[in-house]
Amino acid sequence: MNKVKEIVNKWYDEMKSSELEIPAKATTILFNILSEYKITDVTEVKDIWSEFLTITGGQFADWYGNLSEKDKAIFHEQRQKAKKTFHSNRSLLKG
Repeated sequence: MNKVKEIVNKWYDEMKSSELEIPAKATTILFNILSEYKITDVTEVKDIWSEFLTITGGQFADWYGNLSEKDKAIFHEQRQKAKKTFHSNRSLLKG
């Protein structure tokens, strides 16, 4: 509900700065419509890697196929990061 308030307030401020008059009823209508939706913050980075670690091999193709291009890029980025971390913790045995 806080996101809805934030969006309505931002919209109201933008309309006011554009010198557009907004009837109070319009704000109420917008608030009621937005309240029907689950609104999430798009700036949050989805943890694709954690999702990947919970799927089985047989599910991978469907899971990967359903990712957006942006999510695929994030997945490959996180995969590279995990790969570097894994290899940096390994050492050669000396005998």
